[in-house]
Formats: sequence, C-alpha cells, structure tokens
Amino acid sequence: MKPRTLGFESILSIVKKASLVLSGVAVITFPCQASERDSGFYTGFALTSITAEEGGASSRGTGVALLGGYTYSRNFSSELSLLNIGDHKELGMKGKGVSLSIIGSYPINKQFTVFGEFGGITVDLEINENQHSTNTPSDEASLFDGRDSSFYYAFGAQYNVRNWSLSLKNAQIDLDADLDVFYAQVGYHF
Repeated sequence: MKPRTLGFESILSIVKKASLVLSGVAVITFPCQASERDSGFYTGFALTSITAEEGGASSRGTGVALLGGYTYSRNFSSELSLLNIGDHKELGMKGKGVSLSIIGSYPINKQFTVFGEFGGITVDLEINENQHSTNTPSDEASLFDGRDSSFYYAFGAQYNVRNWSLSLKNAQIDLDADLDVFYAQVGYHF
C-alpha cells in the first residue's frame, strides 16, 4: 500500500471548505462586543488518553499538551497547542506535533460552557519498523515516518472557577492512524 497522497484538486476542495467554515464563524462572532471579562489570553496544559487504530490493530497511549489561546468573546476563541501523542507500542508509533484551532462556545451559565472546536494538526510521526505489526496483505507498511497533517474536530465542556477552567473534550483526528483523543485540561485565564 502506498502512502496516502492528496491531489491538487482534493487539497483545493479542503481549503475551500475550511475557508467557508472560518469565514462563517468570523462573520457570526466578530461583531459580538466582548467585555473585558469575556476576552483575553489563556494558557494551560492537558493530559490525554489516545486510542490509535490502523490496519485492524489498535493501541492506547497517554500524552500531554501545552496550550495557549485568546478568547475574543464569550462565544469565540482560538487556540495553539504543542502536543505529544504518546508511545503506541502495538503500532510501533510515537510522535510530537502542533495544532491550531477555532472554538465556538455556548455558555450555559457563568460556570458551565459547552463548545465545539475545528482545527488543523501536524504531527511528526516516528515509526519503529520492528514493533510495527499492521502490515497490509502485500506486506507493505501502512504507517510511515515523517510529518502527517490533518483537519480535526472536537466537542467538549468547560467548568470555570474565577480565572481557572477545567475542560473535558474528545477529538477525532485522521492521520496515518486514526486517533480518538480524550483531553482533561486545566487553564488559567489572564
């Protein structure tokens, strides 16, 4: 099996769809006037539980993420994360990466918020061929060393206490291996 490659038309289609989503979010949320309490920078960290699946084999691992972002209004923020996807011995895979996302939030009350997130992620995968057991019938590897990028989406909930927040979210990421990531994160809002 050859590595997945996207043709120019496929990439152009993805870029057009992402631009449409980002434009829609900007048109809806930027006119919202933010008070000083509803906007500002935040930072935090997350512990992650990651299930990776490829070629019928799956693996569980734990990772960490450092994050920072900016809240534009009660309903819109953006976030940058540096992350480690953990060591998946069953797949012979580990990696580090970065993600950038937009987050649309809906406050239920002053403490509790639900949100949806859409972003892009790029991960530098390291594949140990001696551990990698998910080969195709033609005995060609289905996971490859190197940088792999994808769009992703996530949903979650956040609980706020003064300047602190606790968030739980679940993200679906389609890299060489499909990742189902559960985040437990703590943030501090300046």
